[in-house]
Parts: sequence; structure tokens; C-alpha cells
Amino acid sequence: MRQSAILIRLAAIFLLLLAGTEIVLRQWVLTPSRQTFDPQLGFTYLGNQDILHTREGRARITLNSLGLNAPPLDTIHAAAQNRPTVLVLGDSYTEALQVPRETNFVSLAAQASGLNLVNAGRSGLGPLHYPEIFGQLRADIVPDALIICLTQGDIQDARRTPYRVVRTEGELAISGLSVTASANNRLRGHIEPLIHHSALATLIMRRAALVLGGWQWPWEDWPFFDTPEIRSPARRAGDDDVYSAIMFQLAALNSQIPTALLYIPTFRYAAGGVMIETAQSRRDRRAFETMAAELSLPLFQAGAAMRASYARDSFPLTGFDNATLGHGHLNERGHAAVAQTLAQAARAVADRP
Repeated sequence: MRQSAILIRLAAIFLLLLAGTEIVLRQWVLTPSRQTFDPQLGFTYLGNQDILHTREGRARITLNSLGLNAPPLDTIHAAAQNRPTVLVLGDSYTEALQVPRETNFVSLAAQASGLNLVNAGRSGLGPLHYPEIFGQLRADIVPDALIICLTQGDIQDARRTPYRVVRTEGELAISGLSVTASANNRLRGHIEPLIHHSALATLIMRRAALVLGGWQWPWEDWPFFDTPEIRSPARRAGDDDVYSAIMFQLAALNSQIPTALLYIPTFRYAAGGVMIETAQSRRDRRAFETMAAELSLPLFQAGAAMRASYARDSFPLTGFDNATLGHGHLNERGHAAVAQTLAQAARAVADRP
């Protein structure tokens, strides 16, 4: 009996600690997860969520009903009555949760071009995912044209993305491609109800993702994840396989809607207004230049406008006072510079037949 009483007390103390931790986290640290699991894309934001971003910069943003950092659908549809609608796909640089919505490069380019630009950036996703995102959004947004924002790391991310290609028998050319969420995201997907209701569970999963995110898990093909036929061929394949997969996805989009590409380079900063493009950014830029030429896709480069901005005042275009200047995501100066090129790209692609 005495041993049972001790166990009951310990259990009660443990539950009180859990409850106290949950209350403290919700009050001062974070809320339960505001993301939902998608079998193809992994975790994306739920619609109509208020997001407070403080890790880089500080911005409070209300997502629309589609989970996009964009105006409500009624506003988008009203603007579409008298101007072309251009959907802008990209990664976290495009989603731009670090700055107020009105200062991100999609909003600024919309003002400069007079077009109805819709920000469909999604953090952590890349070119292999964009046909799936476009397919999910097309009926709601009804775009007239598409711009895909590309950044350093997109090709490396494609190597880590689980995907399956379909080839006609006896042919090397890809005839179909599908993506699936990573093994880590699929694991998180099985406990999605818990992280939706618990700030502590959300914190634990985020910390685990930071530590374990780069691991290659042996269970990726286990039937538990319902996708045993999906592998990550890019993990074992050469660059040609990855490039072919990206090109197939870009061509698939261009066959459905007028499409243009925009490359946003990554720089290191030096004194005297000098910017040096990183070696990885140069490699990725040249790869996308080759792909665009082979696909006859227009490719716009934001590098010149970014260099001109830094030459004027020697203030880095990435980083924030509460993080590290010169590293990380675009700050408001960076968004203003990229917006100049995006406005040009939007006007050009909107005029395509």
C-alpha cells in the first residue's frame, strides 16, 4: 500500500509538472502547432492563423484561408476583376514570415507592376513540390500566369526529397513524377492531433527536428508509412537524375500556364559595398540557367538589383538585429531589391499568350 501511495504521488507530481510546463509555454514561449500534415508536402500552415515570428525580425501575420501569406480570397478575387493574376511560388524567402506582409517582395512587386500578385511561398518546399502546390491552389486562385522563385539550396533540397519517377518502358525520359513527405514528417503526421493541442509536444517535435532532421532513417520504406514504393533516388543518384526531375516539374507547370523563373542569389558581404555570391549560389544559378535555356523558360536574375542596393548604403540585404546581419532570410532592404526584378518578371509573364 505504501509503495502504491508513493507511485500515485509521483504520478500526480509528474502530471502537475506537465500541466505547469504547458501553461508556461503557452503564455510566454509558443502555441500548439498551427500546421497540418499533407502526405505530399509534409507540414504546411492551417488557414486563418495568426503567426508571430520573432526568431529573425519581428512580424505578426494573419494567413488567409488557404494558409498563405496573402490577402483574403475575396480581396484576391476582387483585384482579379481588372488586372491579371500572377501566382508566385517559392520557399521561405518567398513566404517571408520575417517581415510585415506589406514589405515583402511579392507585395512590393504587386504595387510596382499594377498586377494582382499572390504569394504562395511555402517554407521548406522546392521545385519538386511546386506542381502539387499549384494543383492545390489553382481552382481557388485562378491565376493567369506563374512565377517560380528559386534560391540557393533548391537543388540540394531536391536530392533529399522522396520522389518517384515513371518512365515509359524502354525509355530514359521521365513521363511522370510524384513526391511524398519525408520520413520524419510522416512520423510527425501520425501524432498530428497531439501537437495541435499541446505546446509542449510541439516544442519537443521542433527540437527533435533540429537534431534529427538531417538523418536518413532506415524506416522510410516501412509499410507503417503507407508509401513503401516511394524511395529517395536522389540520395543515391547523380546530378543528372535530380536535374531531370526538376526540369520535368518545371516543364509540367509551363505546359499548364505561362511560367517564368526568378533566381534570388545568396551573398557574403564585405566592406566598401562589395558583395560576393557564395560558391553554392553560383553553382545553383548556373544549373538553373541551363535548365531554363533547355526548356525555353524566361529566367530573371535578382542579383543586379541586390548589388545596386548594397552599393548605395552598404547595409546587408539579409539578417536582422535580433539574429545575424548578413545571414539568413531577406530583411526589408532585401525584399525591396528583389521586388524590382519580380515586378519586371510579372509584367513579362503576364503579357505572354
